[in-house]
Amino acid sequence: MFINPITIWLLVGLLLSLLELVVPGTYLIWFGFAAFAMSILVFIVPLNITAQLFWFALFSAVFAIIGLFAYRYIFKRTQTPKEYQNLNDSAQQLVGRKVTVAEEVEDNQTKVKIGDTFWLAYTEKPLKKGDTAKVTGVKDSLILIIE
Repeated sequence: MFINPITIWLLVGLLLSLLELVVPGTYLIWFGFAAFAMSILVFIVPLNITAQLFWFALFSAVFAIIGLFAYRYIFKRTQTPKEYQNLNDSAQQLVGRKVTVAEEVEDNQTKVKIGDTFWLAYTEKPLKKGDTAKVTGVKDSLILIIE
């Protein structure tokens, strides 16, 4: 039994579109669209197998480029706003805050009090207990760098 090329391209498009649901990644759907476009082209203009494969490759490239620009647009619009980037990083949220030195500095390390919590801090300045310092950075999400 002979299956016409229109049906074959529709089945290929359907198969690629269904594989997109199973296979990790987001690229098979664009090849599925190319196969659907091929079924339309073969319906309009009868082509031999070589011409069909050529047009499928061309449609695949075009749809892949369309997909690239579509995903770039989507990812650019869904970026996390700057004010929420450190939402789950409590140490990074402290950068720029004024803190109170809770212990004398030994080997450039001390503890600082922020609210009711003590944090390990690193400083190159000779600070005394009770001095006020500013958090300028974070190392390993635990040690605050103060000035």
